Amino acid sequence: MLKSPCLAALVFAATGLACSPTTQTTPPDQTGAATPGGPTLGDPNAGATDPNAGTPAGQDSTTTSPGPNPPVVAGGANDTRFISEQISHSKGVAGGVVVLFPRIIPTTIAAENAAIATQIQAKVRAVAEKALPGRPIDVRPSPERVCPKAGCEAVSINVMFSRTSTACVVVAMINAPGVSTTKLIPWGGSVEFKTGTDTIQFRDMPENFIRIKDFQPCDQITTIMADQDQFIEAALRAAAGSAAPAGPGATGTSPPAKTPIGPGNVTAKPVK
Repeated sequence: MLKSPCLAALVFAATGLACSPTTQTTPPDQTGAATPGGPTLGDPNAGATDPNAGTPAGQDSTTTSPGPNPPVVAGGANDTRFISEQISHSKGVAGGVVVLFPRIIPTTIAAENAAIATQIQAKVRAVAEKALPGRPIDVRPSPERVCPKAGCEAVSINVMFSRTSTACVVVAMINAPGVSTTKLIPWGGSVEFKTGTDTIQFRDMPENFIRIKDFQPCDQITTIMADQDQFIEAALRAAAGSAAPAGPGATGTSPPAKTPIGPGNVTAKPVK
């Protein structure tokens, strides 16, 4: 009799196990829906937001620019790849004149002499207009003081300016269009050419080829420059290829033989 209750209990337990549902792991969701609290299975990009959605083709969604920049024209105003601030961003036009900003030497005094350099540049422009009337004149702002490496398309004129205390000196630099030798003409003060010639190679630094002999008062420099205007005008006309007044100075290679006696005279004797 004692075995019956025990047997009954064992039968009941076995029956309960047989009736219990079998535990089964839920199969992965193949729809791509994210499972809260766990990794997403299936396509990892499903349900993600495209960061470039709605962005026009060819435009990066991270940029704030409205589109690509205008094309850069080699040597143009927007071409800054090989152009330093001292190089003219304009070549002028054929038949015209480019009036460059004065070359102030040494450069350490450039800022403090910007005002007088601007006055001298205005004087240069007036002489260019007189020498070549009706020609387009392109006046370059500071600090554009030299033509590009390939030269300007127009005749170019500039001056080398230097000073000590209240005394100044001005030397004109004139170039024909393109790559050409530079004509040096003392315009205020007196200089000596170290090589015995008044021409140097294109874009050579004039201060390396002259020795200053005499300065003139800075507050009178533009008035004193007027004494040499005729030589500057002749050299401009020669550089432009137009007829110059008859005389030794008409070729633009040297001033007239009889130069006025004054501080602007040139000593052409080589310096030893």
